[in-house]
Amino acid sequence: MINPPQPPAFGGSEPQKTPENSVSGKFVLVTRPDRQSGSLCELFEAKGAKTGRHPVIEISSAENQQDLIDSVSQIGDFEWLVFVSRNAVRFGIEAIERVFGAVEKAPVSRVAAIGQTTADLFHSLTGKTVDLVPATADSESLGSELSDIVETEKVMIFRGNRGSAVLGQCLSDAQRDFREIVVYQSQDIVDPQPEVPLLLQAGKVDWVTITSGAIAKATVALFREDLRQAKLVSLSPKITRVLNELGFQVAAEASSPGMVELVAAVEAYESNFR
Repeated sequence: MINPPQPPAFGGSEPQKTPENSVSGKFVLVTRPDRQSGSLCELFEAKGAKTGRHPVIEISSAENQQDLIDSVSQIGDFEWLVFVSRNAVRFGIEAIERVFGAVEKAPVSRVAAIGQTTADLFHSLTGKTVDLVPATADSESLGSELSDIVETEKVMIFRGNRGSAVLGQCLSDAQRDFREIVVYQSQDIVDPQPEVPLLLQAGKVDWVTITSGAIAKATVALFREDLRQAKLVSLSPKITRVLNELGFQVAAEASSPGMVELVAAVEAYESNFR
């Protein structure tokens, strides 16, 4: 593949000078939402890669703000507060602060999170430690572990409008008392920035990052067959399955769902083909 001679105008950035390694000079297209793409770009750039940013979904606060505020005002009636993603943390904390003024003033008892990165973000924003993080970062694991712990306690789940229904189904099957609250919504971007398909068609994009099931579907819908001209790196086996079901193969998969691991997966692949 031929790499772009310089970063594209759609948000790419020139890497800092680093020692030669397996991803040095490779061009990586990051498809995460705007607020989440910077740190991943920095990780690739630290390895000498070039990056371009093209969000394929937009993330915003829940559409019905009054329903959200009404629900959050009742969190004192719930013994567990569950965050299913980093976006759920960001927008959930924002809603809590709107209602109570500050997180420390809110009647939050125990907290659960899907994945350590979600738990880490909650801790960094609130100073509070998450009480339950499942051994495996997925809804099934959290649903199983939470069902075993919760008996008569009530659970409030902060989620997005298009999130998985698995966690709720697990709690429902276990006859646990819970409520799901939509704290953010995601919407697909339907028109690609014009230079990106041209770069894909020309074989100038080495890698495309896929970091969620929603991003997988949106990326395929946005770029279609042009996407086959680049290699895909997936954040988890679940995301890989989504891509496979859409007819796309994954070249590399993170060993665990983290951005450092995602970059490492690309490094390992490229090292094997040097």
